[in-house]
Amino acid sequence: MNNTCAPLPRFVRTVLRLVSLVLAAGTVAVIVFYPRLIATDTTAVPHGALVLMLLAMSLCWVHGFGLTITNRWLRWVFSPLVAWPLMALGAWGVFLR
Repeated sequence: MNNTCAPLPRFVRTVLRLVSLVLAAGTVAVIVFYPRLIATDTTAVPHGALVLMLLAMSLCWVHGFGLTITNRWLRWVFSPLVAWPLMALGAWGVFLR
């Protein structure tokens, strides 16, 4: 029995990668161009949430540029199913908490 899923259509994969690139670029833009949005001084930085958001940003870059991973576990880790919720959780911890 074959346990692999049918691949997504090319258009859907392109849109998912574009969303990942936009999320990663938006995160970089906020951190580089307006760091005071995260914290007014270095002691007020929510380090745990910021690390989570930066990890998700890295996952989004990898997915967005289209790296093809053959290992099933790593393919899952670098998928938008992991990256986008981590980005949302990190953004909630940095900006909304």
